[in-house]
Amino acid sequence: MVAIQATNPKGLHSILTKELLSDYGPTSPRPVSDVNKRINVEINLAVVRVIELNERHQTLQQSAFLDMHWHDDYLTWNTSAYPDVNVLILPTDQIWRPDIHLFENVDRNFESFKDVSAWVYPDGTVIWATPVILYTACRIDARLFPFDTQHCTLRFGSWSYDINQLNLTPINRTDGIANFFIENGVWHLEDVIVESVVNVYPEGIFPEVVYTVVLHRRPLFHVLSFILPCVLLSFLNLLAFILPTASGEKVSLGITNLLALVLFQQLIGDFLPPSSSDMPIISYYFTPMILIGCLSIVSGVLVAALYHQDKTKPVPQWLLDLTRVHPLTNATLQLLEPNGNDEVKKSANSSEAGVRAGVRKNSSVSNGHCVSAIAYPVQERGVFTDDHLRSRIDYSSDWRKVAAVIDKLILMFGIMLTVSAIIITVVLFITSEEMNGI
Repeated sequence: MVAIQATNPKGLHSILTKELLSDYGPTSPRPVSDVNKRINVEINLAVVRVIELNERHQTLQQSAFLDMHWHDDYLTWNTSAYPDVNVLILPTDQIWRPDIHLFENVDRNFESFKDVSAWVYPDGTVIWATPVILYTACRIDARLFPFDTQHCTLRFGSWSYDINQLNLTPINRTDGIANFFIENGVWHLEDVIVESVVNVYPEGIFPEVVYTVVLHRRPLFHVLSFILPCVLLSFLNLLAFILPTASGEKVSLGITNLLALVLFQQLIGDFLPPSSSDMPIISYYFTPMILIGCLSIVSGVLVAALYHQDKTKPVPQWLLDLTRVHPLTNATLQLLEPNGNDEVKKSANSSEAGVRAGVRKNSSVSNGHCVSAIAYPVQERGVFTDDHLRSRIDYSSDWRKVAAVIDKLILMFGIMLTVSAIIITVVLFITSEEMNGI
Protein backbone atom coordinates (compact mmCIF):
# COMPACT_ATOMS: atom_id res chain seq x y z
CA MET A 1 0.00 0.00 0.00
CA VAL A 2 2.83 2.40 0.90
CA ALA A 3 4.66 1.44 -2.27
CA ILE A 4 1.57 2.21 -4.33
CA GLN A 5 1.25 5.65 -2.68
CA ALA A 6 4.93 6.33 -3.21
CA THR A 7 4.55 5.86 -6.95
CA ASN A 8 1.31 7.88 -7.14
CA PRO A 9 1.88 11.65 -7.31
CA LYS A 10 -1.60 12.31 -5.99
CA GLY A 11 -0.87 10.14 -3.01
CA LEU A 12 2.44 11.95 -2.43
CA HIS A 13 0.62 15.31 -2.38
CA SER A 14 -1.85 14.02 0.20
CA ILE A 15 0.86 12.49 2.37
CA LEU A 16 2.99 15.64 2.21
CA THR A 17 0.06 17.94 2.92
CA LYS A 18 -1.01 15.88 5.91
CA GLU A 19 2.56 15.75 7.22
CA LEU A 20 3.16 19.47 6.88
CA LEU A 21 -0.13 20.59 8.40
CA SER A 22 -0.14 18.08 11.25
CA ASP A 23 3.19 19.41 12.53
CA TYR A 24 2.48 23.06 11.72
CA GLY A 25 0.96 24.10 15.03
CA PRO A 26 -0.98 27.34 15.65
CA THR A 27 -1.15 29.84 12.79
CA SER A 28 -0.73 33.00 14.86
CA PRO A 29 3.07 32.95 15.60
CA ARG A 30 5.46 33.88 12.82
CA PRO A 31 6.72 30.79 10.94
CA VAL A 32 10.42 31.25 11.69
CA SER A 33 12.92 28.89 13.23
CA ASP A 34 14.67 31.80 14.96
CA VAL A 35 12.53 34.34 16.81
CA ASN A 36 15.01 37.09 15.89
CA LYS A 37 14.64 36.39 12.21
CA ARG A 38 12.69 38.89 10.13
CA ILE A 39 10.15 37.77 7.55
CA ASN A 40 10.30 39.56 4.21
CA VAL A 41 6.88 39.96 2.63
CA GLU A 42 6.58 41.14 -0.97
CA ILE A 43 3.31 42.60 -2.20
CA ASN A 44 1.90 43.55 -5.57
CA LEU A 45 -1.40 45.18 -6.57
CA ALA A 46 -2.70 45.03 -10.14
CA VAL A 47 -5.76 47.20 -10.79
CA VAL A 48 -8.30 45.43 -12.98
CA ARG A 49 -11.33 47.70 -13.06
CA VAL A 50 -12.56 50.98 -11.62
CA ILE A 51 -16.02 50.08 -10.36
CA GLU A 52 -16.93 53.53 -9.06
CA LEU A 53 -15.21 56.74 -8.12
CA ASN A 54 -17.73 58.65 -6.06
CA GLU A 55 -16.58 62.27 -6.13
CA ARG A 56 -19.23 63.50 -3.72
CA HIS A 57 -18.41 60.94 -1.00
CA GLN A 58 -14.73 60.84 -2.04
CA THR A 59 -14.51 57.05 -2.24
CA LEU A 60 -13.00 54.66 -4.79
CA GLN A 61 -14.25 51.14 -5.41
CA GLN A 62 -12.09 48.96 -7.60
CA SER A 63 -11.36 45.34 -8.36
CA ALA A 64 -7.75 44.17 -8.39
CA PHE A 65 -5.36 41.26 -8.10
CA LEU A 66 -3.39 41.17 -4.87
CA ASP A 67 -0.21 39.07 -4.64
CA MET A 68 1.86 38.42 -1.54
CA HIS A 69 5.06 36.39 -1.30
CA TRP A 70 6.87 35.29 1.87
CA HIS A 71 8.99 32.47 3.26
CA ASP A 72 7.64 29.90 5.72
CA ASP A 73 10.26 27.84 7.55
CA TYR A 74 7.65 25.25 8.52
CA LEU A 75 6.54 24.49 4.96
CA THR A 76 9.67 22.98 3.42
CA TRP A 77 10.34 19.47 2.17
CA ASN A 78 12.98 17.40 0.46
CA THR A 79 12.21 16.95 -3.23
CA SER A 80 14.15 13.69 -3.32
CA ALA A 81 11.80 12.20 -0.74
CA TYR A 82 8.76 13.49 -2.60
CA PRO A 83 9.58 13.34 -6.31
CA ASP A 84 7.33 15.18 -8.77
CA VAL A 85 5.87 17.30 -5.95
CA ASN A 86 7.11 20.73 -6.96
CA VAL A 87 4.25 22.74 -5.48
CA LEU A 88 1.50 22.29 -2.92
CA ILE A 89 -1.80 24.14 -2.76
CA LEU A 90 -2.75 24.71 0.85
CA PRO A 91 -5.71 26.53 2.41
CA THR A 92 -4.68 29.85 3.95
CA ASP A 93 -6.79 29.32 7.06
CA GLN A 94 -4.46 26.48 8.10
CA ILE A 95 -1.16 28.30 7.61
CA TRP A 96 0.32 31.63 8.71
CA ARG A 97 -0.58 34.62 6.62
CA PRO A 98 0.82 38.12 7.15
CA ASP A 99 -1.63 40.57 8.68
CA ILE A 100 -1.39 43.10 5.85
CA HIS A 101 -4.18 45.65 5.96
CA LEU A 102 -5.33 48.48 3.73
CA PHE A 103 -5.31 51.61 5.86
CA GLU A 104 -7.57 53.68 3.52
CA ASN A 105 -10.28 51.05 3.70
CA VAL A 106 -13.82 52.37 4.34
CA ASP A 107 -15.70 49.11 3.80
CA ARG A 108 -17.67 47.86 6.79
CA ASN A 109 -16.42 44.34 6.13
CA PHE A 110 -12.88 45.59 5.61
CA GLU A 111 -11.02 44.14 2.64
CA SER A 112 -13.10 41.79 0.49
CA PHE A 113 -10.45 39.10 0.07
CA LYS A 114 -11.43 35.90 -1.68
CA ASP A 115 -10.61 32.80 0.35
CA VAL A 116 -8.08 31.49 -2.15
CA SER A 117 -5.53 28.79 -1.33
CA ALA A 118 -1.81 29.54 -1.36
CA TRP A 119 0.92 27.98 -3.46
CA VAL A 120 3.78 26.48 -1.43
CA TYR A 121 7.14 25.53 -2.94
CA PRO A 122 9.77 23.10 -1.54
CA ASP A 123 12.08 25.87 -0.31
CA GLY A 124 9.26 27.32 1.83
CA THR A 125 8.25 30.10 -0.54
CA VAL A 126 4.55 30.88 -0.23
CA ILE A 127 2.66 32.75 -2.95
CA TRP A 128 -0.84 33.94 -2.22
CA ALA A 129 -2.67 35.59 -5.13
CA THR A 130 -6.30 36.57 -4.76
CA PRO A 131 -8.86 38.80 -6.48
CA VAL A 132 -10.04 41.61 -4.21
CA ILE A 133 -12.68 44.34 -4.13
CA LEU A 134 -11.20 47.41 -2.48
CA TYR A 135 -13.40 50.22 -1.17
CA THR A 136 -11.17 53.05 -0.06
CA ALA A 137 -11.19 56.76 0.67
CA CYS A 138 -9.85 59.00 -2.09
CA ARG A 139 -9.37 62.73 -1.69
CA ILE A 140 -10.90 64.42 -4.73
CA ASP A 141 -9.28 67.46 -6.29
CA ALA A 142 -12.13 68.96 -8.33
CA ARG A 143 -10.46 72.20 -9.40
CA LEU A 144 -10.08 71.13 -13.04
CA PHE A 145 -13.45 69.39 -13.35
CA PRO A 146 -14.27 67.93 -15.90
CA PHE A 147 -10.64 67.83 -17.10
CA ASP A 148 -9.31 66.61 -13.77
CA THR A 149 -6.87 63.87 -12.84
CA GLN A 150 -7.32 62.11 -9.52
CA HIS A 151 -4.60 60.50 -7.39
CA CYS A 152 -5.98 57.84 -5.06
CA THR A 153 -3.59 56.46 -2.46
CA LEU A 154 -3.69 52.91 -1.10
CA ARG A 155 -1.38 52.17 1.86
CA PHE A 156 -0.68 48.56 2.78
CA GLY A 157 1.08 47.63 5.99
CA SER A 158 1.21 45.27 8.92
CA TRP A 159 -0.90 46.10 11.93
CA SER A 160 0.94 43.94 14.48
CA TYR A 161 4.53 43.45 13.33
CA ASP A 162 7.14 46.21 13.23
CA ILE A 163 10.08 46.36 10.87
CA ASN A 164 12.18 44.08 13.11
CA GLN A 165 9.67 41.27 12.71
CA LEU A 166 8.24 41.87 9.24
CA ASN A 167 9.58 43.87 6.33
CA LEU A 168 7.17 44.80 3.56
CA THR A 169 8.46 45.59 0.07
CA PRO A 170 6.79 45.88 -3.36
CA ILE A 171 7.24 43.28 -6.08
CA ASN A 172 8.99 44.60 -9.17
CA ARG A 173 6.73 43.57 -12.04
CA THR A 174 7.87 43.97 -15.62
CA ASP A 175 4.40 43.65 -17.16
CA GLY A 176 2.48 46.92 -17.54
CA ILE A 177 -0.84 47.90 -16.11
CA ALA A 178 -2.49 47.56 -19.51
CA ASN A 179 -2.22 43.77 -19.28
CA PHE A 180 -4.78 43.68 -16.47
CA PHE A 181 -6.81 46.88 -16.60
CA ILE A 182 -10.21 46.88 -18.30
CA GLU A 183 -10.98 50.29 -19.79
CA ASN A 184 -13.65 52.38 -18.14
CA GLY A 185 -16.01 54.75 -19.98
CA VAL A 186 -15.48 57.52 -17.42
CA TRP A 187 -11.93 57.04 -16.11
CA HIS A 188 -8.67 56.22 -17.85
CA LEU A 189 -5.95 54.58 -15.78
CA GLU A 190 -2.82 56.60 -16.51
CA ASP A 191 -0.43 55.02 -14.05
CA VAL A 192 0.03 53.14 -10.79
CA ILE A 193 2.92 54.55 -8.78
CA VAL A 194 4.50 52.28 -6.16
CA GLU A 195 6.78 53.35 -3.34
CA SER A 196 8.02 51.85 -0.10
CA VAL A 197 7.93 54.05 2.99
CA VAL A 198 8.78 53.64 6.66
CA ASN A 199 6.65 55.33 9.30
CA VAL A 200 7.73 55.92 12.88
CA TYR A 201 5.06 55.53 15.55
CA PRO A 202 5.29 55.45 19.34
CA GLU A 203 4.85 51.68 19.15
CA GLY A 204 7.77 51.24 16.75
CA ILE A 205 8.85 51.54 13.13
CA PHE A 206 6.44 50.07 10.61
CA PRO A 207 7.09 49.63 6.88
CA GLU A 208 4.38 50.37 4.31
CA VAL A 209 3.90 49.98 0.58
CA VAL A 210 1.99 52.86 -0.99
CA TYR A 211 0.17 52.53 -4.32
CA THR A 212 -1.01 55.72 -6.02
CA VAL A 213 -3.66 55.08 -8.64
CA VAL A 214 -3.68 57.90 -11.21
CA LEU A 215 -7.05 58.25 -12.94
CA HIS A 216 -7.82 60.80 -15.67
CA ARG A 217 -11.44 61.68 -16.37
CA ARG A 218 -12.77 61.34 -19.91
CA PRO A 219 -14.39 64.80 -20.33
CA LEU A 220 -16.48 64.35 -23.48
CA PHE A 221 -19.69 63.38 -21.68
CA HIS A 222 -19.55 66.32 -19.27
CA VAL A 223 -18.57 68.80 -22.00
CA LEU A 224 -21.53 67.86 -24.21
CA SER A 225 -24.01 67.45 -21.36
CA PHE A 226 -23.13 70.37 -19.08
CA ILE A 227 -20.39 72.73 -20.25
CA LEU A 228 -21.60 73.41 -23.80
CA PRO A 229 -25.26 74.03 -22.81
CA CYS A 230 -24.13 76.40 -20.06
CA VAL A 231 -21.99 78.41 -22.47
CA LEU A 232 -24.93 78.69 -24.86
CA LEU A 233 -27.21 79.77 -22.02
CA SER A 234 -24.76 82.49 -21.07
CA PHE A 235 -25.16 84.00 -24.54
CA LEU A 236 -28.94 83.66 -24.30
CA ASN A 237 -28.67 85.81 -21.17
CA LEU A 238 -27.33 88.60 -23.37
CA LEU A 239 -30.17 88.18 -25.85
CA ALA A 240 -32.59 89.07 -23.06
CA PHE A 241 -31.20 92.63 -23.17
CA ILE A 242 -31.58 92.87 -26.96
CA LEU A 243 -35.18 91.64 -27.00
CA PRO A 244 -37.55 94.63 -27.60
CA THR A 245 -39.47 95.75 -24.55
CA ALA A 246 -42.66 95.94 -26.58
CA SER A 247 -42.64 92.16 -26.96
CA GLY A 248 -43.35 91.76 -23.23
CA GLU A 249 -41.09 88.66 -23.00
CA LYS A 250 -37.87 90.15 -21.58
CA VAL A 251 -38.56 89.13 -17.99
CA SER A 252 -39.86 85.68 -19.02
CA LEU A 253 -36.73 84.97 -21.05
CA GLY A 254 -34.49 86.13 -18.18
CA ILE A 255 -36.28 83.92 -15.64
CA THR A 256 -36.07 80.90 -17.96
CA ASN A 257 -32.34 81.37 -18.52
CA LEU A 258 -31.70 81.87 -14.81
CA LEU A 259 -33.56 78.70 -13.84
CA ALA A 260 -31.68 76.70 -16.48
CA LEU A 261 -28.30 77.96 -15.23
CA VAL A 262 -29.18 77.17 -11.62
CA LEU A 263 -30.30 73.68 -12.69
CA PHE A 264 -27.03 72.96 -14.49
CA GLN A 265 -25.03 74.28 -11.56
CA GLN A 266 -26.96 71.98 -9.23
CA LEU A 267 -26.34 68.99 -11.51
CA ILE A 268 -22.60 69.66 -11.56
CA GLY A 269 -22.63 70.18 -7.80
CA ASP A 270 -24.08 66.69 -7.35
CA PHE A 271 -20.92 65.24 -8.91
CA LEU A 272 -18.51 67.10 -6.65
CA PRO A 273 -17.72 66.98 -2.93
CA PRO A 274 -19.08 69.84 -0.78
CA SER A 275 -15.60 71.23 -0.13
CA SER A 276 -14.45 74.84 0.11
CA SER A 277 -10.74 74.08 -0.26
CA ASP A 278 -10.76 72.72 -3.82
CA MET A 279 -13.52 74.67 -5.52
CA PRO A 280 -13.94 73.74 -9.20
CA ILE A 281 -12.80 76.47 -11.55
CA ILE A 282 -16.01 76.07 -13.53
CA SER A 283 -17.83 77.59 -10.54
CA TYR A 284 -16.05 80.87 -11.19
CA TYR A 285 -17.82 80.89 -14.55
CA PHE A 286 -21.26 79.88 -13.29
CA THR A 287 -21.43 82.54 -10.59
CA PRO A 288 -21.10 85.54 -12.98
CA MET A 289 -23.55 83.92 -15.39
CA ILE A 290 -26.15 83.57 -12.64
CA LEU A 291 -25.45 87.19 -11.68
CA ILE A 292 -26.11 88.25 -15.28
CA GLY A 293 -29.32 86.20 -15.26
CA CYS A 294 -30.52 88.04 -12.16
CA LEU A 295 -29.43 91.34 -13.71
CA SER A 296 -31.42 90.63 -16.87
CA ILE A 297 -34.58 90.14 -14.80
CA VAL A 298 -34.03 93.36 -12.83
CA SER A 299 -33.22 95.19 -16.05
CA GLY A 300 -36.33 93.83 -17.76
CA VAL A 301 -38.57 95.02 -14.93
CA LEU A 302 -36.91 98.46 -14.81
CA VAL A 303 -36.93 99.00 -18.56
CA ALA A 304 -40.55 97.87 -18.82
CA ALA A 305 -41.52 100.32 -16.08
CA LEU A 306 -39.80 103.17 -17.92
CA TYR A 307 -41.16 102.08 -21.27
CA HIS A 308 -44.78 102.11 -20.04
CA GLN A 309 -44.42 105.29 -17.96
CA ASP A 310 -47.25 107.82 -17.90
CA LYS A 311 -46.98 109.73 -21.18
CA THR A 312 -48.13 113.00 -19.58
CA LYS A 313 -45.28 112.89 -17.06
CA PRO A 314 -42.02 114.48 -18.21
CA VAL A 315 -38.67 112.72 -17.78
CA PRO A 316 -36.70 114.12 -14.80
CA GLN A 317 -33.75 116.22 -15.76
CA TRP A 318 -31.29 114.09 -13.74
CA LEU A 319 -32.38 111.00 -15.68
CA LEU A 320 -31.89 112.86 -18.96
CA ASP A 321 -28.43 113.92 -17.85
CA LEU A 322 -27.57 110.40 -16.69
CA THR A 323 -28.59 108.77 -19.95
CA ARG A 324 -27.50 111.75 -22.11
CA VAL A 325 -30.87 111.71 -23.85
CA HIS A 326 -32.04 114.80 -25.76
CA PRO A 327 -35.82 114.98 -25.33
CA LEU A 328 -37.88 114.87 -28.51
CA THR A 329 -40.45 117.29 -27.04
CA ASN A 330 -38.18 120.34 -26.83
CA ALA A 331 -40.05 122.07 -29.63
CA THR A 332 -43.33 121.46 -27.86
CA LEU A 333 -41.96 122.54 -24.50
CA GLN A 334 -41.06 125.92 -25.97
CA LEU A 335 -44.74 126.69 -26.23
CA LEU A 336 -44.97 126.65 -22.45
CA GLU A 337 -42.15 129.08 -21.83
CA PRO A 338 -42.93 132.72 -20.86
CA ASN A 339 -41.09 133.93 -24.00
CA GLY A 340 -42.50 131.18 -26.15
CA ASN A 341 -44.02 131.18 -29.63
CA ASP A 342 -45.17 134.66 -30.70
CA GLU A 343 -47.78 133.25 -33.08
CA VAL A 344 -49.62 131.56 -30.23
CA LYS A 345 -49.56 134.78 -28.24
CA LYS A 346 -50.91 136.73 -31.21
CA SER A 347 -53.63 134.16 -31.69
CA ALA A 348 -54.61 134.45 -28.07
CA ASN A 349 -54.60 138.27 -28.18
CA SER A 350 -56.71 138.40 -31.33
CA SER A 351 -59.21 135.99 -29.88
CA GLU A 352 -59.44 137.94 -26.69
CA ALA A 353 -59.90 141.24 -28.64
CA GLY A 354 -62.72 139.73 -30.66
CA VAL A 355 -64.50 138.63 -27.55
CA ARG A 356 -64.13 142.01 -25.94
CA ALA A 357 -65.62 143.63 -29.05
CA GLY A 358 -68.63 141.40 -28.89
CA VAL A 359 -69.14 142.22 -25.27
CA ARG A 360 -69.23 145.92 -25.94
CA LYS A 361 -72.03 145.45 -28.50
CA ASN A 362 -74.14 143.47 -26.06
CA SER A 363 -74.40 145.88 -23.15
CA SER A 364 -77.36 144.05 -21.58
CA VAL A 365 -75.18 141.06 -20.66
CA SER A 366 -74.25 140.80 -17.02
CA ASN A 367 -70.70 140.53 -15.75
CA GLY A 368 -71.01 136.81 -15.16
CA HIS A 369 -72.22 136.25 -18.72
CA CYS A 370 -69.38 138.36 -20.04
CA VAL A 371 -66.88 136.06 -18.42
CA SER A 372 -68.61 133.07 -19.97
CA ALA A 373 -68.62 134.74 -23.32
CA ILE A 374 -64.94 135.46 -23.07
CA ALA A 375 -63.99 131.92 -21.94
CA TYR A 376 -65.91 130.11 -24.61
CA PRO A 377 -64.29 131.68 -27.71
CA VAL A 378 -60.86 131.32 -26.15
CA GLN A 379 -61.37 127.58 -25.77
CA GLU A 380 -62.87 127.42 -29.21
CA ARG A 381 -59.83 129.06 -30.75
CA GLY A 382 -57.46 126.53 -29.04
CA VAL A 383 -55.79 128.88 -26.56
CA PHE A 384 -55.27 127.20 -23.13
CA THR A 385 -53.37 127.76 -19.94
CA ASP A 386 -49.83 126.31 -19.42
CA ASP A 387 -51.13 123.39 -17.33
CA HIS A 388 -53.62 122.49 -19.99
CA LEU A 389 -50.97 122.52 -22.70
CA ARG A 390 -48.63 120.33 -20.57
CA SER A 391 -51.38 117.76 -20.14
CA ARG A 392 -51.71 117.45 -23.91
CA ILE A 393 -47.93 116.87 -24.60
CA ASP A 394 -46.91 113.22 -25.20
CA TYR A 395 -43.67 112.31 -23.36
CA SER A 396 -43.79 108.59 -24.23
CA SER A 397 -41.05 108.88 -26.86
CA ASP A 398 -38.67 110.36 -24.27
CA TRP A 399 -39.39 107.61 -21.76
CA ARG A 400 -38.83 104.92 -24.39
CA LYS A 401 -35.56 106.49 -25.46
CA VAL A 402 -34.36 106.56 -21.85
CA ALA A 403 -35.41 102.90 -21.40
CA ALA A 404 -33.50 101.90 -24.55
CA VAL A 405 -30.33 103.66 -23.36
CA ILE A 406 -30.48 101.98 -19.95
CA ASP A 407 -31.04 98.60 -21.62
CA LYS A 408 -27.97 99.11 -23.82
CA LEU A 409 -25.83 100.16 -20.86
CA ILE A 410 -26.72 97.00 -18.95
CA LEU A 411 -26.13 94.96 -22.12
CA MET A 412 -22.59 96.36 -22.38
CA PHE A 413 -21.97 95.52 -18.73
CA GLY A 414 -23.26 91.98 -19.30
CA ILE A 415 -21.00 91.51 -22.34
CA MET A 416 -17.94 92.70 -20.43
CA LEU A 417 -18.78 90.44 -17.47
CA THR A 418 -19.30 87.41 -19.74
CA VAL A 419 -16.05 87.94 -21.64
CA SER A 420 -14.17 88.52 -18.38
CA ALA A 421 -15.60 85.33 -16.84
CA ILE A 422 -14.56 83.30 -19.90
CA ILE A 423 -11.03 84.74 -19.93
CA ILE A 424 -10.54 84.25 -16.18
CA THR A 425 -11.83 80.67 -16.35
CA VAL A 426 -9.52 79.76 -19.24
CA VAL A 427 -6.51 81.37 -17.54
CA LEU A 428 -7.22 79.52 -14.28
CA PHE A 429 -7.50 76.21 -16.15
CA ILE A 430 -4.19 76.78 -17.94
CA THR A 431 -2.29 77.88 -14.84
CA SER A 432 -3.70 75.02 -12.73
CA GLU A 433 -2.72 72.44 -15.34
CA GLU A 434 0.81 73.86 -15.49
CA MET A 435 1.09 73.71 -11.70
CA ASN A 436 -0.12 70.11 -11.67
CA GLY A 437 2.39 69.29 -14.38
CA ILE A 438 5.20 70.68 -12.27
